[in-house]
Amino acid sequence: MDKQTFLASGLLEQYVLGITDPEETQEVEQHLNLYPELHQEVAAMREAIKQYALQQEIPAPAQKTNEPQRSSTAAAPKTYGQIHWLSVVVLGALALLCVLSALRMRNLQEENKTLLTQLSTCESREEIVAFLKDSQTQPVVLTETAANTEAAALVYWNKVSKKAMLNPFNLPKLPEDQQYQIWVDVAGKMISIGLIAQDLAKYQDLVFLENAASLNVTIEPKGGSKEPTVSRLVASRVI
Repeated sequence: MDKQTFLASGLLEQYVLGITDPEETQEVEQHLNLYPELHQEVAAMREAIKQYALQQEIPAPAQKTNEPQRSSTAAAPKTYGQIHWLSVVVLGALALLCVLSALRMRNLQEENKTLLTQLSTCESREEIVAFLKDSQTQPVVLTETAANTEAAALVYWNKVSKKAMLNPFNLPKLPEDQQYQIWVDVAGKMISIGLIAQDLAKYQDLVFLENAASLNVTIEPKGGSKEPTVSRLVASRVI
């Protein structure tokens, strides 16, 4: 099994407690040889058990003075206090290792989430590049209007795949209570095809509509409007 599967199996914790059978012990030691960094895990668990045992130590009851002394060579039987102490340590160690295992599982889950996010990001980038390179993708530069002499954006419009994407490369940052919204003119009616994300550095998908005559960007209250605020039109282009 791979490293993550091995860590999730719980064999390492059982190995530290000494409750693995010979076959499991051999498997653990093979993984320790294969992944030397796991020795640090083993050392950390053993140290945690040691510290727990020291914190939970219960002294054995004192011997009564009227009891006959036993031979120094004879093995003294375990008292109730000693048995109770061993039970506390073993149960505490098991509980501690369960916590360590849970923490490791959470870490593994976080690592998996990170890997999935990175994979998704890579796939998204590949899809974006493929869309931009498509010969049917038409770049449409939306330039400034009289209301704004600085704003500009780039829309990629593909009538074959029926997809659209926006690169808001030169839209000035707005106050928190305002947001850009993009519209298309279809048969004389302005229809919203998306709110432009506040993070202006990223590409974003737009709704594709057939028979669009023009693309237009306006400034609207945060959350968008049902109708465009024509007086706040900042960029536009006929397509």
